[in-house]
Amino acid sequence: MLTPEVLGSALPVGRFVLGLRRLLNEEPTLQHQMLRGEVARWTRARSGHVYLTLRDDDASIDAVMWASRAPSVDFEEGSEVVVIGSVDLYPPRGQLQLQVTSIQAVDNIGELEAQRRKLIASLKAEGVLDRPRRPLPLIPRHVAIVIGAGSAAEADVLRLTDDRWPGLRRTVIGVLVQGDKAPEEVARGLRVAARLANPDHAEARGVPPVDVIIVGRGGGSTEDLWAFNLERVARAIVSMPVPVVSAVGHESDVLVSDLVADVRASTPSDAAERVVPVKHDLDRRHDELAVRLEGATARRFNEVRQHHRLLQHRLAGAPVAGLSRARSQLAGLQTRLDTTVDGRLGEAARRLAAHAHALQQATQRHVGDQRARLAGLEAALRTTDPRNVLERGYGMLQQPDGGVIDSVNDLAVGDGLLVHLVDGTVTTAVEDVKRT
Repeated sequence: MLTPEVLGSALPVGRFVLGLRRLLNEEPTLQHQMLRGEVARWTRARSGHVYLTLRDDDASIDAVMWASRAPSVDFEEGSEVVVIGSVDLYPPRGQLQLQVTSIQAVDNIGELEAQRRKLIASLKAEGVLDRPRRPLPLIPRHVAIVIGAGSAAEADVLRLTDDRWPGLRRTVIGVLVQGDKAPEEVARGLRVAARLANPDHAEARGVPPVDVIIVGRGGGSTEDLWAFNLERVARAIVSMPVPVVSAVGHESDVLVSDLVADVRASTPSDAAERVVPVKHDLDRRHDELAVRLEGATARRFNEVRQHHRLLQHRLAGAPVAGLSRARSQLAGLQTRLDTTVDGRLGEAARRLAAHAHALQQATQRHVGDQRARLAGLEAALRTTDPRNVLERGYGMLQQPDGGVIDSVNDLAVGDGLLVHLVDGTVTTAVEDVKRT
């Protein structure tokens, strides 16, 4: 007979299927696999989604390509293809299927993909892909973000880090993330982040050294993301002195930068959540531990007192014939118990006071550190106020888009310039560049 208890322990089908789907999605050997087979069925729906079946001599599997990923040209049944896809489970029907993100005919793999495979093979032969990965800092002090300047991905990362840890030190290094100049731009941004990670450089700027780097961009086509498949970017990531999180495209996109980074994030927003903890949660955890310590101490006091009362009760019920002996034993036990209880109570009280003192000191140190940090930032802001420099007859150079120019390497003949003086701004252009 099914009792209410048995029925209550029965798992609903929906929860079981969703749990199975989560296990499939978290298994790395079932995600982003390259498969070769023959198209046995090809159907394009009105929505633009493509439903197909892949097979070979041993097996077949149903697959789907969402409209955003589907090719513009249909494949004929019998075509031999190579696909990149991840195993998924469709909950309404409990159906196992392959979510395909890329498909190409076997005779048309493409030169870019061949170069990508060659690079991955070279990095693997060098041991780059098998090197130990560095863990992310538990609480970062300074995060460098190399990302598309003014992009939606940048806005998402800044919003999430503000929400999770208000006031966290961040440096955004805006770069081009697609096009011919993108590889060098991303590599340049990483080099800037590496300089900020140098303790001496950071101390000179009056900021904590960078202890983690996020590099990435939002989603796009394969061509849009290709800069992160190139050797220049991969080598730059490997050379970084601190952990690097690669956050490029969508969850289904796996690029060379993901393979060489210390941590791969599915999206820039996911990177922000992996790197920056929620300050409120840590504060709450601290408070919970303090409450648990007080509760454990109180419970121990009660246990000692109850044991004392139990011994008194059992001794009071001794036979009359042994009353004298029992009284003598009781006196000795009473003395020992009093000594033990007093000692343990005193020890527990000392431990509680020490913990309370330690908590108070930790809180005071934290507040003091934050005040010192705030004072340092305020002093740095006063020291680096560009108006102080401008009043001494100097000028500040900026690009028309607002970027500060600090080296002739950032200039080319014909570039526009904004020269900020103490009483106004002059617009001019570079006629010649001389490097020392």
